[in-house]
Formats: sequence, C-alpha cells, structure tokens
Amino acid sequence: MVSQIKVNEIIKQSGSSITIGESGDTISLGAALPVGSGGTGSTTLTGAGLTNKPYFKARLTATQNGVGTNNTKVAFNERVIDPDSLFDTTNNRFLPTTAGTYFFSTSQRLYSSTASTNFTCYLFKNGSIHTRMVETRDSAITYSAFTGTAMAEANGSSDYFEIYVNISNNTADITADPADQSWGFFEGFKLI
Repeated sequence: MVSQIKVNEIIKQSGSSITIGESGDTISLGAALPVGSGGTGSTTLTGAGLTNKPYFKARLTATQNGVGTNNTKVAFNERVIDPDSLFDTTNNRFLPTTAGTYFFSTSQRLYSSTASTNFTCYLFKNGSIHTRMVETRDSAITYSAFTGTAMAEANGSSDYFEIYVNISNNTADITADPADQSWGFFEGFKLI
C-alpha cells in the first residue's frame, strides 16, 4: 500500500531548513522543480545529481615540427581525463554526445626561430573556424606560450571540436613536454 500526503504548502516549524526522508533514502519528484537564483521566492537546489558531464582533457605529447603557414590542427594524442571516452585521439577532436553549451580551454607553446612571428589559435567546430581564441606576436623571443578559452553550442550528435593554430612562418613548431601537462592541452566541459 502506498501512502500519500496531499497538502498545498509545507512550512518549517522552526530553524531554517526542512528535511524530507532520512540518510540513504531515495526521493523522487513527479514534476519539474523550479530553481531560482537565490533571491526572494527562489529555490537553491543542492545535491541534485547535476554534473558538468561530459568533460575531458587531452594533451600533446610529441612536438609537431615544421608547422606551415596554413591552419594546422594540433594533434592532441593522449587522454588525460575523459571518463566517457569522447575525445578521439586518432582524429584529435572532441565529440560531445550531450547537447548543450560547452566551455573550452587550450594552452599552446609555440617555437619560432624567426622574430616577429604571429601565432593565432582557433577553436574549430565541424571543420570550420568557430572562435579566434588568442593571437600573439613574438618580436624577440623564440618561444610563445598562451592560453585561450571559448564557449560553443553542441547538438549532442554530429558536432565536433578541434584546436588549430596558424603560425606566420614555415620554421615554427608546436612544442610538447611529455612530463608537463600545463601546456599543450585541450580541455572542456558541458555547462549545467
């Protein structure tokens, strides 16, 4: 036999919280629960199983030498964090299977023996430029390191994301350090 309580409102008797159930219980809601921003008349929902999945981090473990002046895909070839195995290390791309808005971040270290070299980093979506993430000009030093961020919508079925760089001369490299994950990475997660 299932018991039901039918009421129009539950109000706390004292204190500042209301407890439903006991530790270990499963609570099921038969309707959508509106969640506000924390102001008057809104609800703060905690512990509701909300996650930023899927998420991933991939890195570059081998230097890409002699990158030309065209847009060149960064060959991230190792998964660092990828619980759902959605980063394709063969094609160096992230394939989200859940629709939504994603936040992406990348870090690159580029080398050029030529002064006044321009470096540009892009987030590509489905093979085309989506966002110019960062651009830097190397006027005196041979190494440039930078981090860029972007947000993009994904349909959860056919969209894919890649990182490309463009270096303004033919003697440049996308450098990697197999022992250091702080540069040469591509990471992202779905926003809640």
